[in-house]
Amino acid sequence: MSNKNITAFYVANKDNVTVAFGSNLKEFYNSFKEVYPDARNYQYFYREFQKINYFEYQEYLFQKLI
Repeated sequence: MSNKNITAFYVANKDNVTVAFGSNLKEFYNSFKEVYPDARNYQYFYREFQKINYFEYQEYLFQKLI
């Protein structure tokens, strides 16, 4: 069963453990900021995810799924 309203799912992993996730980028970014308050701004993540579906920043791996 799938939810057609979810067009993407974002996750942040550190040492193979998911530390933040969200079904839209803003929700994901707010979740990640709680884990890592010194994270770069929202626009940085937006631009990176426009280029590619995964990237590394500091010790975190970010992925856009779906």
